[in-house]
Amino acid sequence: MHPDFEKIKVKLSLFKTNDYIDCLNDIENNQGVKNLRPLKIAVLRSYTVEPLEPILRLRFILEEYNPQFAYGGYGQYAQEALDDKSFLYVFKPDIVLFLLRSGDLLPGFYGEYNGKSFFQWQQIMESTVEQLGACAIAIREKLDSRILVQNMGFEDLLYWGVYDAQRTQNQIHLIHELNRALIARLTPIANTFVWDYNHFVSRKGYETLYDPKMWYISKNPFKYSAYPEIANDLFRYFAAAMGKVKKCIVLDLDNALWGGVVGEDGFERIQLGEDYPGACYRDMQKELLKLYHRGILLAINSKNNEEEVFEVIDKHPGMILRRKHFAAHRVNWKDKATNLEELAQELNIGIDSMIFIDDNPLECELVRQLHPECTVIELPEKKYKLPGTIQALFNVENINITEEDKKKGEIYQSQIERKKVQQAASSLEEYLKSLDVVVSIKEADSFSVPRIAQLTQKTNQMNLTTRRYFEAEIESFMKSPLSSVFYVSVKDRLGDHGIVGVIILKIEGEKCLIDTFLLSCRVLGLTIEQSMLAHIQERARESGCKQLVGEYIPTKKNTPAAGFYEAANFKKQGDFLFVFDLKSREIPLSPYITLGVSGS
Repeated sequence: MHPDFEKIKVKLSLFKTNDYIDCLNDIENNQGVKNLRPLKIAVLRSYTVEPLEPILRLRFILEEYNPQFAYGGYGQYAQEALDDKSFLYVFKPDIVLFLLRSGDLLPGFYGEYNGKSFFQWQQIMESTVEQLGACAIAIREKLDSRILVQNMGFEDLLYWGVYDAQRTQNQIHLIHELNRALIARLTPIANTFVWDYNHFVSRKGYETLYDPKMWYISKNPFKYSAYPEIANDLFRYFAAAMGKVKKCIVLDLDNALWGGVVGEDGFERIQLGEDYPGACYRDMQKELLKLYHRGILLAINSKNNEEEVFEVIDKHPGMILRRKHFAAHRVNWKDKATNLEELAQELNIGIDSMIFIDDNPLECELVRQLHPECTVIELPEKKYKLPGTIQALFNVENINITEEDKKKGEIYQSQIERKKVQQAASSLEEYLKSLDVVVSIKEADSFSVPRIAQLTQKTNQMNLTTRRYFEAEIESFMKSPLSSVFYVSVKDRLGDHGIVGVIILKIEGEKCLIDTFLLSCRVLGLTIEQSMLAHIQERARESGCKQLVGEYIPTKKNTPAAGFYEAANFKKQGDFLFVFDLKSREIPLSPYITLGVSGS
């Protein structure tokens, strides 16, 4: 992340259209956007959407992408999705975005609703959903794009006015039914997601977004002041679909999770409970708990006395977050930038995957200066804005929440116990034997595909090639007779780590190419990698291969993987390739783990 990007994000928190345009011009003039990762976005639409582009473009640039947009014709979304000679398949986008209004998809639904019965409208909506599903399937068969489809919002007054609300079979019911059917139709299609435009409109209010003058003049339904809001809501889905998710929120405590200073005010007088302003802190904690359950780690970075802090966390009746919810903590009198470094090291994650939240502007500025790669959030002075600050966080959404995400907080709590065991052990060998580690390596199935794709997106340190794959790509490897996909799950006597590793192999004649070899940082050092290589060795021999070919493609983050193949007696060939002779060499299993393998 460029050091200026986080400062720009702070400026954009006001959501002013001019700020976006000014920032975009500054970046494109000075930051070398052409050197960023290219990203193609195709927009299939039923209305004018071009005013969104500069705002979305800036958002993508701030995530280090250089976006290129292409637009389909008005109302031509079905033709362009179903015609393999359309611009869509020439452009070959990374993302396909369907922006469609209910009034365009359902002619007469608002102005001539009485012309058809409720059941006739149901049939029309079923046909509409089926058509959108057919479009997504056609795109999926030809492209590896992520597909994002706008669901339907209610865009006019009810035809029957207040009488409509007195009936169960009404216009609003039909829109909700359509949206439910759309989710059911699209969810089984890999890498296809729904943008909940209906929920966005219900929160913001259609009349605050809609501009009748622009609609009649240019089929542009929105006020220009609405586009930053629309783009920011859309981008939450983009970021999640691309795997751009932060891993940890690092929190201050005094005047952050509770009001007041515990060391001065004492346990009884801090502000935390059902009254103002204590209720604001309590509701903020509720928002953080939601993120915890979605797989975002929480950590503490506080200048305080540890005993006083944990008395509040463990015993205060107003606390929502308890000790078990925090994966790590630094409660001391060091500067917070140093504490942040130590937390990142303990959790084995990058500082760029952290969000630091504090009420003190000096602490925030120190972290910005020393760790510009970290997202820094300074809490507002108005306490009623605290819950909304957490709700507005970017890059904390998982569009596919796996079982491992739901259990991540528990998994890191068991990590704390493992460290205690390690510290008590007299040697590394004693420690490894005491854990009773069991590793299972299985062929990928439909259940494991979302987690496998997620690991390729998120794992950085022990990731030999750092190739990022999405579900459709994983499934294509599974279907090919010349490739295999395996997932690695780990458990020990202190807990279950879940699925933490991925192996993707490709057979090229008598060579077995290790396309992907990755392992989550939280299980590094348990010698699991050795047994993964031993498993690869056996699968390669079963396929008639005589050589293993590994790759190490260095990045800024995967230096822990450097030297891995050499240590396993692979011979280096060129800059990135390493070869192991299956006829004359043997990779042994790790003596410290029990290996279970299934699938053939």
